[in-house]
Amino acid sequence: MSKALIITTYVHRLDQIKIDYNIFDAVICADAGLVIAEKLGIKPDYLIGDYDSTAKPYTEDVIVLPMEKDITDSEAAIDLAKAKGFDDITVLGGLGGRFDHTMGNLGMLAKHTSPEFKIRIIDGQNLVFIMPPGHIEIPKNSYKYLGLISYGTHVTGLTVIGVKYPLDNFDLPNDTSLGVSNEIIRDTATIKHESGMLLVILSNDLPKQ
Repeated sequence: MSKALIITTYVHRLDQIKIDYNIFDAVICADAGLVIAEKLGIKPDYLIGDYDSTAKPYTEDVIVLPMEKDITDSEAAIDLAKAKGFDDITVLGGLGGRFDHTMGNLGMLAKHTSPEFKIRIIDGQNLVFIMPPGHIEIPKNSYKYLGLISYGTHVTGLTVIGVKYPLDNFDLPNDTSLGVSNEIIRDTATIKHESGMLLVILSNDLPKQ
C-alpha cells in the first residue's frame, strides 16, 4: 500500500508521538500543519489549505482553498491524498481542540474506511480508526486502553479476545459506555464483528498534574 502522512493544524502532545516518519511515501500539510512539519524537521510534498490560521507559504506548489467552503482543510487534504493514489493514510492531529473538528474528523474515518483503504488518526495520546466488519489482530502496545464504540446505530456479533473484559458475539449499541477502558492483557487482542462500523481507540491517560 502507498502511505501518506497528513499533518493537521492542531496536534495534541506532539512530543509524545512515537512513529517513524520515514515510512511514508508523501507528506501533506493541511494549512498550519506546515508549522508542525517544520517543528518535526519534515519537508512536505504537498501543501493545501485556506491559510486562515497561518501565513500562506511562498511557493507555487501550494493549493489555496477559499475560506468559506463546505469542507475542512483536513478533509481537503484527505481528498488530495486519495486523488494522488495513496491508500494508507495517517492523519497526525485532528483530535482534541475544537470538538466540532474532532467529530468531523471521525466522520472522515467513517467516510473513507473500507477493506481497500486504510485511514487512522494519531496524536500524542490516542490512535483512532474505524474497523469495517471482519477480523483484526492488535498486538499489545504502548497504549494502556482499548476502547470500542459503535459508530452508527449498533455493531453486531462483536467478539473480543485477549483483553481484560472479553466479549462473545455481543451486539454493541451506540448509546452505551460499555466498550471504553478495556485493556489488552495477552500478546495480541483479537477483534471481530459481523456488521456495523466499529470505532477502535487506543489511548493513554494524561499525566497527573
